[in-house]
Amino acid sequence: MDARPDQGFPSSCRLRTSREYARAWRQGRRCQTAHLTVITVAGEGGTRLGISISRKVGNAVCRNRIKRWLREYFRRHRVTLQAGMDISVVVKPGAAQLDHAAVDVQFQEALRRLRVSADD
Repeated sequence: MDARPDQGFPSSCRLRTSREYARAWRQGRRCQTAHLTVITVAGEGGTRLGISISRKVGNAVCRNRIKRWLREYFRRHRVTLQAGMDISVVVKPGAAQLDHAAVDVQFQEALRRLRVSADD
């Protein structure tokens, strides 16, 4: 069964190289929540997402679960985000205790404070 085309996460929607992440860190605007640091910068082309998560956050299962939740939020809300933004998310230790809804709320709050989301 194929995924719907508007729900995919192709490589064109991802930050892939260390150069792209470094540019976001140097030039981007930051917003911190209790368990996430979100950095946004105007990019070239479409809106893209990059996720950094340390081993300090939890085991591999936990880290991959949090990454899936962040990607799912991005996929579902991509149309409401400003076009041409690069978004880098750094997950802080302690996020392992969060559930799916709490991760969504923190990510949404950070995007709202950065004025990237149209869900204001």
